[in-house]
Amino acid sequence: MWPLVLALVAQVPQFSEKVEVRRVVLQVRVLGADGSPILGLKANNFRVLVDGKEVIPDVVEWVDLSSTGKAPSGEKGAAPESQHLVVVLVQRDLQRARASGLLAFQGRAAEVVEGLPENFKVALLIQDSRLHLVQDFTQDHRRVAEILRQGLFRALPYRAGEPEGPSLRRFLDEETCARAATPEKGLRFLAQALASLPGHRQVILLGWGLGRFSYPGVYMPADYVAASALLEASGIPVFSLDITDADWHTLEIGLIHAAEDTGGLYAKTHLFPAQAQKKLAGALAGYYEVSFPRPEGPVGVHQVEVQLRGVQGNVFCRRTFADPPGLQLP
Repeated sequence: MWPLVLALVAQVPQFSEKVEVRRVVLQVRVLGADGSPILGLKANNFRVLVDGKEVIPDVVEWVDLSSTGKAPSGEKGAAPESQHLVVVLVQRDLQRARASGLLAFQGRAAEVVEGLPENFKVALLIQDSRLHLVQDFTQDHRRVAEILRQGLFRALPYRAGEPEGPSLRRFLDEETCARAATPEKGLRFLAQALASLPGHRQVILLGWGLGRFSYPGVYMPADYVAASALLEASGIPVFSLDITDADWHTLEIGLIHAAEDTGGLYAKTHLFPAQAQKKLAGALAGYYEVSFPRPEGPVGVHQVEVQLRGVQGNVFCRRTFADPPGLQLP
C-alpha cells in the first residue's frame, strides 16, 4: 500500500504550505462556537506541539482569502494574487437516508457557494458509480449554486462547461472518471488533479461516507490512503459535510478521517444544518499561517498539534509535516 502512496506523491508537483530549510509553516483555521473565524490572534495565542514537545511559533499571519479582506490588528491582510479554487464534491446515492439528507442540505450548500468572494473559482463533481465532472472551474457561482439546488438528481449527461483558466478536465477526462468506481478512487483522482494546480485549493465534500466496514471496524482502502497523502502534502483541506440523515453511521469515520488528515473540518448536517453551513463558510474565509523554527532532532515525518492560549475556539490543522519537504509518509 505504501509504495502506491510514494509513487503517486512523487509523480505530482506540490504547491502547498511549505516546510522550508529551517522553518515550518502551517495553515491553521480557528473558528468560534458559532462557526465564525476568530480574528486578531497573535503568536502568543498559539501553542504548537511537535512529536509531543512544545515549540514556540514566532510568526503568525492571517490570510484572508477574499480579495477585499482587511487584516486584523495590523497583520497580513488579503491573500497575495493567486488562484482561489474550490471543488464541491457530492457523493450521490439513492439509499433513503443518504438521498433525503442531501436533498435537505443542498440549498444551504448552494448559499455557501453563492456567498464566496468573486475571486474564487468553483468546480462541481458528482460521485456515484463513477465520477462526473459537472462544472469545470468558473467564477459563475450562481450557475454552480443552481445545479446544487436543482440538478443533483437529474439524468446524465451533464455539460462540464468551458473552464475559466485552470481546468480539471485536463486530468479528469471521461476515461479517468469512468474508472472512479468508488468514492475513495474518485477522491484519489481529484487529489492528483488538484495537486497539479497552483494556488489556494479547498475541497467541500458533501458525503455519506468513506472507507469499508469489516468486522470489527472500518478500514481505509489504499485509494483513500493515497488521496489523503496527496491532499495533506499539497496543503489542500477537505471540509467534510456528513449529509446522511442519521445520528450516527459506520462510514462517518471515513469522513472524519478526511477532515482531520488534511486540516479540514467535519460537521453533520441533519440536526443543526445552519450551524454546519456557518462552519463551512467560516472555514472557507481564511486561515492563519503559523511559522516556527525547525525543531532540533532527526528528520522524518513529525506529528503536530496546535492548541490555543488565552482564547476559546476550535482549531483545524493538518496532523503531520515532513522534514525535509520532499519526504513523504513511510
